[in-house]
Amino acid sequence: MEYLYVNKTLKVPIYKQISNSITKAIEEGQLKYNDKLPTEKEVCRTFSISHTVVKMAYEELINEHKIKRIKGKGTYVTNRLVFHTPLHEFYQLESKKVLQKVSYAYQTIMFDMIDYDIAAYRMLKLQPNEHCFVVLRIIKANQNPVLLQKIYFPEKYFPKLNLNYESTDRLFDLVETKYKHVIKHMHNTFSPMNASSDEALLLNINEDDAIYFVRSNIVSHLDQQLCYVSNYFPGEFTEFEVMVHAV
Repeated sequence: MEYLYVNKTLKVPIYKQISNSITKAIEEGQLKYNDKLPTEKEVCRTFSISHTVVKMAYEELINEHKIKRIKGKGTYVTNRLVFHTPLHEFYQLESKKVLQKVSYAYQTIMFDMIDYDIAAYRMLKLQPNEHCFVVLRIIKANQNPVLLQKIYFPEKYFPKLNLNYESTDRLFDLVETKYKHVIKHMHNTFSPMNASSDEALLLNINEDDAIYFVRSNIVSHLDQQLCYVSNYFPGEFTEFEVMVHAV
């Protein structure tokens, strides 16, 4: 609670001093996503102030989407970017235009080569023992994970990928620019699910939290199954927009 500061001699309302103190601690990194805040009663006792004042401060921060209350558990910092996009353009998460107002980064967790994976090989129409590169990576915005990707690249379409791949490569740039493939279309299947312990760890959420699972197939103009991508979006911080046009 050392980040809280109250000066009762100032004309600034006390509730505002409390909310400003918490906001400053969040902006400076002293408070991070999912950190637990003191209870309203604890703040009241520490500073000898009324419950109403503390409640006003917390309500202001909740309305500003900086903190959240979880019934029976407490109040937590929730200062994470919410990714909002039209449903048919979700892949533009990789575009600078979408993330131009935030700092973003790619973090590769694993790079491997395999010779079989039942789901991926079926989607890619590969035979057992055909080699396939696998990349597991996280895309972060403002240091918070917004997308976990597992990407399968058939070696026959991406020779020497282990030498050409860079962590900063955007998927479409890698496919179209580095390897000169012409993309015909991208087929996506959306499913809601609950995060496993591994997915929760990498996305910095809680196990069993809601996530969006999106399976994507990238197909070339020659009808080659170029890539298969498993995308995992944290449900609480992702909003897909669906627009229906009247005919």
